[in-house]
Amino acid sequence: MKRLLIFSAMATVMTMASASLAMDRAALIGKWQLVERAKDKAGKPCPFVGEQVQFTADGKMISPNMPVPFHYKVNPTKMEAKVAVTRNPELSGMEIMLATMRDLRGDWSKAPLAYGVQLKGNQLLMKVSGYTPSLYKKQK
Repeated sequence: MKRLLIFSAMATVMTMASASLAMDRAALIGKWQLVERAKDKAGKPCPFVGEQVQFTADGKMISPNMPVPFHYKVNPTKMEAKVAVTRNPELSGMEIMLATMRDLRGDWSKAPLAYGVQLKGNQLLMKVSGYTPSLYKKQK
């Protein structure tokens, strides 16, 4: 009985720890203003980040520099994240957000864009391979 209680307590702690590593999608929803633009080694701005970006509850990422709203997915499966990091090794160790112009409800491993992301309070860091990170601040 004692072993069962210890095992249950450990399982609860492990579950809580893994949940805390997942990105808070609800905190991501809203409008974000660019504070620091991503650049490549030559100093050219990254075309995959805009001056402003909006994340919606239905999984769309909208920005004036995008031709259409993109679909996005945070907290991809281990397989989807592995595929993204294999294609974009610079994102290793970061939380992954996948994006595409097409609706990939089934197989997100085919998403053409992968961002390394970090969300802390009202600041969002977005990294695209080959560029420095972009920093956004959430608008009220």
